[in-house]
Amino acid sequence: MGDPIPTQRELMAQEYDAIHNRLFVIQILLVAALLAVYQFSGASAMLSNGLSARFGEQLWYVTNAAYTAITVFGFAACMFLLSYYSSHVLERHYELSSETFGEWFGDFVKSLLIDIALATLLFSVIYALLRWMPNWWWLFASVFYILFAIVLSTLLPLVIMPLFHKFEPLEEGNLTTAVLQMMDEAGIQVEGVYKWGMDARTNAANAAFSGVGRTKRIVLSDTLLTGYSHEEILAILAHEVGHYKNHDTARLMLTSSVLALLGFYISHLVLTQLSGALGFAHIFDIGAAPLFMFSLFIFSLVSMPFANMHSRRREFAADAYAIQKTGSADALVSAFEKLAEQNLSNKEPAAWVEFLLHSHPSIARRIERARER
Repeated sequence: MGDPIPTQRELMAQEYDAIHNRLFVIQILLVAALLAVYQFSGASAMLSNGLSARFGEQLWYVTNAAYTAITVFGFAACMFLLSYYSSHVLERHYELSSETFGEWFGDFVKSLLIDIALATLLFSVIYALLRWMPNWWWLFASVFYILFAIVLSTLLPLVIMPLFHKFEPLEEGNLTTAVLQMMDEAGIQVEGVYKWGMDARTNAANAAFSGVGRTKRIVLSDTLLTGYSHEEILAILAHEVGHYKNHDTARLMLTSSVLALLGFYISHLVLTQLSGALGFAHIFDIGAAPLFMFSLFIFSLVSMPFANMHSRRREFAADAYAIQKTGSADALVSAFEKLAEQNLSNKEPAAWVEFLLHSHPSIARRIERARER
C-alpha cells in the first residue's frame, strides 16, 4: 500500500508551514541587513552621539535608554509590513484568526510598547555592566538575564497576558475537580484553573501552565474546552505535568544559562576585537549596539538547532509520562490529531526543517512514538 492521500486540510497545513518557513528566512535576512546598515552607515553612531550631546556624559544612562527605545521602535517600523502580513493577513487567509485590522493593530502597539520597555531595561543594565566591569560584564549579564527571565515569567500571567486576552476562573465541575486532583497527586501547587478567552480572536486551541511559584496557574483556552473531551484535556495537562515531574524547568534554566553565558562571552570577544576598528573608543559605547546585537543574533541562529534538539527530547519524555499517567495513549493521540487539524500544523515537516526550526517533535512522530508505548 502507498502512503495515504493527504486531506485538503493537511495540504493547507503543508502550504501554511512552507510559507512560514520562507517568511522566517526573509526575516533573518532583513534583520541582518538592517543591523548592518544601521551600524556601517553611521546612523547608530550619529544617534548615540546626538543623544550624548543632548543629555551629557553624566547622564549616560539616559542616553542608553533613549537610544534603545528609539532603536526598537525604528526596527519595528522597518519590519511592520512583514509583521502585518505574517501575523494578520496570513492568519486571516487560512482562517486561523478572526481579528479585525484594528484589533490586530491594537495588539501590535501593546506588544511594541512592552518590547520597548523590556528592551530598555535589559540594555540599560547590560550597558551599565559593560561600563562598570568591561572585562567581566558578560558573566554578570548572564546572571541578570536569567533572573530577568524568571521575573518576567512570574509577571506574565498577572500583568502581560491579560492585556491581550480575557482570563476568568473555570467554573466548578467535573473537569475542574479532575484537573486539581491531578495537580494535587503530582505535588504541584497552582493558584487556580482559568479559562483563556481566545475564540474572539483566533480559532486555534491551546493549554498551558503559566507563571512561576505562587503565580503558577493552569490556563485552558475556550476553543479547547468546547472542542475536546475531558479525557483529551487531561491528557494534554498530564503532558505538562510530565515536564514538572521530569524537572524540565530546571533543565531549561540550566540550558538557558549555558547558552546565555556563551552568547554574552562571544559578544564580549566581538566587541573587544571590532568596536575599536569601527571608531568607538570603548566597548560600552551604545553606538556599537548593532554589532553587539548581530553577534547575539548569529549565535542564537547557530545554537537554535541544538537547543531545539534538547527541547524535542523533553517533549517526548513528557508525552511518555502523560501516557503512563492516563494509562493509555488513545486520549493523547486523539488530542494531537485534533490540535493538528485545528491549529493547521504540518504533521510531517521535512526532517531538516524539524531539526533546524522546531522545538517540538512533529505531530506524526509524537503519535508514532505514543502508539509504540
